[in-house]
Amino acid sequence: MTSPLLPAKEYAILPVPRNLIALPDSTPPRQHVLWIGCSDSLVSETDCLDINRDEIFVHRNLGGRVSNGDLSSGSALEWAVDLLKVDYIVVCGHYDCEVIKHELAGKELSGWEMEVSKLDPNARRPSNILHMSSERSREQRLEETYLLHEVDWLKKEEHVQRAIRERGLIVHTFVYDKTRNECVRLVEE
Repeated sequence: MTSPLLPAKEYAILPVPRNLIALPDSTPPRQHVLWIGCSDSLVSETDCLDINRDEIFVHRNLGGRVSNGDLSSGSALEWAVDLLKVDYIVVCGHYDCEVIKHELAGKELSGWEMEVSKLDPNARRPSNILHMSSERSREQRLEETYLLHEVDWLKKEEHVQRAIRERGLIVHTFVYDKTRNECVRLVEE
């Protein structure tokens, strides 16, 4: 069964200022941020933002995926949003992600696959790969598109919508580039 093609997203790539998330002083400190990241990412949450470790609740898995019905991801999301009442969610992927490369090679990961074909039905055909000139450009674009769709899914979750509406929860999309040692954010236009 083939998945329907997901719509293209228009977005800007902006630097992540270290003070992007300004947290109030709280005694004792509490977790204000849910950070969802990839297991093999080399980025540390505190490398990107001026936030203390005790102010971040971190959940990592293959590809930083939240939309696949995984009990661990769902539990972490529910815990952070409903019980900790975090003010921010950051979904942070990274370029050169082995999960994206694995998927592009046509190898499935038993439920963890990102189904890149949902993002572009021609993603695996070298003759028409997102109209990108290089494999690196294609992988980067697919990582960005994938992350934006994960955040889209996240924002449709009832308890996340309620937290956005009632508490002003903010959701960010970041991508870490280890070759440049910098994090950028994807902002939908």
